[in-house]
Amino acid sequence: MAHGGNPVIVKGWKVLSTYNSSAAAGVTWFRGVKISATADFIDLNVAATTMGIGIVQENIDQAKVATGKAVAGVMMIGISKLFVQTATSIVQGSRLSLGNAGGAIIAASTNQVIGINLTAGTIAAGDLIDVLLTTGQVAP
Repeated sequence: MAHGGNPVIVKGWKVLSTYNSSAAAGVTWFRGVKISATADFIDLNVAATTMGIGIVQENIDQAKVATGKAVAGVMMIGISKLFVQTATSIVQGSRLSLGNAGGAIIAASTNQVIGINLTAGTIAAGDLIDVLLTTGQVAP
């Protein structure tokens, strides 16, 4: 079997019209998201201490996001690709959290865990790795 995603649950979520307000890129695939303070919407997860609900599976341009009507597929259970934000200490089997760009960072004590890295070998910032989603856990 080829490497890649193995979705179990992918749910469509409405995207907050101010999603990732610090970037003009709109929604970028393989980044972690959280439930927004606005009911039934998602936003980019930018804090390792905030629980992520899954990983976005598509790109949506900023103009569509700004309408407040964009819907993004979010993998919530399964194995997904995840963008590596900071590769320091990430090895196969590492617990991962989400950094300030929605990408993988190593989970430190008390951080929310998005998943477990399944990719072996040398991992660098900007890579896409395979992650077994295990949301709702706090790193020991």
